Order: sequence, then C-alpha cells, then structure tokens
Amino acid sequence: MAMSTRPRVLLVGAGAIGQVFGWFLQSAGCELSFLVKEKYAEEARRGFTLYELGLFKRRAAPRLFSGFGVHVSIEEVAARRWDQVWLCVSSTALRAGSWVDELARATGEATWVTLQPAIDDRDWLLQRIPPERLVSGVVPFLSFHAPLKPGDPFPGPGTAVWFPPLARGLFSGPQERLHELLRVLRAGRYPARRVRDAMRATAPATALLTAFVEGLESAGWSFERLLEPEPLARTVRAAREAVRIAAWRTQQSASLVLLLLRPWLFKLLLPVASRAAPFDLETYLRVHFTKVSEQTRLMVREYVALGSKAGLPVEALRDSAR
Repeated sequence: MAMSTRPRVLLVGAGAIGQVFGWFLQSAGCELSFLVKEKYAEEARRGFTLYELGLFKRRAAPRLFSGFGVHVSIEEVAARRWDQVWLCVSSTALRAGSWVDELARATGEATWVTLQPAIDDRDWLLQRIPPERLVSGVVPFLSFHAPLKPGDPFPGPGTAVWFPPLARGLFSGPQERLHELLRVLRAGRYPARRVRDAMRATAPATALLTAFVEGLESAGWSFERLLEPEPLARTVRAAREAVRIAAWRTQQSASLVLLLLRPWLFKLLLPVASRAAPFDLETYLRVHFTKVSEQTRLMVREYVALGSKAGLPVEALRDSAR
C-alpha cells in the first residue's frame, strides 16, 4: 500500500472526539479534513479552541486548531484521494442510513479507523470494508465541550481533553496499515500502542462502564444516590452480567474484572476518581452520556441479545434498560 509522505486524512465528525484526534494528526503533519453535516460546517471552518488538562490541573491555556478542510457531502469527498478515514461518530450514528456504504465507495483504498465502542460495530463494518483495510481503535481520553457548567475555569468556549494517568490508545489491524497509522500518531505525540485485538482487550471494561452508566442514569446522575445499597447492588449485578457476556462474545476470561466487581470497591474508587479528574466528573458523565444515550441503549440491547443467545443471565441488564 503506497502512502503519501503527508497523509491525507478524513475525519468523519468534528465533535469532541474528532477534534482531539484531528489535533494530533495535524501535529504529525497530516493534510486534514472533516466531513460534517451542513449545519456544523461554518463552525468548523472558523476553527476550534482546545484545552489540554493535566492531572489535578483545572486550568489550561487555549490552543487554536484550524487549517483543515471541511466537507459536507460524499460528492466533495469523492473528488479527492484519501489515505485514512477516521470514524469519530457514535455507534448509532454509524449505523444510521446508507452513508457508510456511500463513503466506502467514495474513499477508494483508504485505511478506515473505527473508534466505536459497541461490541458488534467492527463486524457491522466488515460487511462494508474489507478486513485488510480496517483498523480498530479505543479512545483512552475524556473530552467534552467546555465549560461543563457555569463557573468552570475556562477563558472561553472550547473542547477540553484529559488523558488519565498511563492512558494509551490501543489499536489493532492489518500489519502494514497499522504500522503506518501508529507512525503518524506517534509523530504527533499521541500515546498509541499496538495490541492484537483492541476490541477484545477492552470488551470487559466497556461492558462494565456501560452497566455503570445505566445505573448512574437510574440514580438521577448522582454519585451519592448510586452508592446507596439498593442502586449499587443493582448496578453491580448488571455489570457482572454485561462483563460475562462480553467475555463469552470475545472468547476470553473476565475473572479478574468479575473479582473486582464488589460494591465496597465502587464506594472506595468512585470518590477517588472524582477527586483525581480535573473537572466535575459527575457533571461530565451526565452531559456526555445523555448526549450519546441512544448508543448506550444500543449497547445494552446487544448485551441482552448476546446473553440470551448464550444462555447467560440478562435480567439485571434488561431491567436497567427499562
């Protein structure tokens, strides 16, 4: 596969995820463009403001992110040649309509990068993109449109990003394309790491997070109410079901994750995580997962369907989705 000395990269979606990856890819010297809906095009053309947060650091200097192309149609995309296509949209947006099929035809032999968290997203894409062109990635950072709430210490609107300690972006895929992708990311100082199967490596943790988010929503997005005995016990039961289903689906052991799924450990770690994050974690979870609530529902439905197929318990998961 021939690759440009300055890779031409198309990012689908210019939200909080797309902006962060775009920043690193542009820093690596890529010729960058976004594909967005018409209603977001003017905002994208004006450029974005990014804030990179550090551990316990709630203030960050703004960085202007601009100098990229903006496209609003498949026809515009088809008029150019691309080396990489990054899917920076939710699992539900990915599967909505026929745009993925149209974009696949419009981007030739480009490497596609999927970042979606649903357990069957890769299999869905493999019906449209051949495996020798598809790279899977995992988002290791938290990003959001700042400020989250009045009084947050940002000098103006923008996108804030925080990499938790030791966070690494895991990627897997065909060797040659993966090698080039990692070379570019590392040139932009992005913390990328190669693994055999990114989805498989993170499936239990993703399942746990999905159940946790459902439990938190049921508790009114309140950590205090979630940690009460009954909501916490219900959330842990749903998390155990989801983790076992993810382990069955990916043919791996989740014994360590299951061992750690204890109510007392939630009570210990959640306050620690809240203090460590350089923003209001409770507000972030409410804002972010309310925005992608359809994706969370999709993921829960997939766990329930897979668990039913495997003969595994799904009662707590099914109750959490009601």
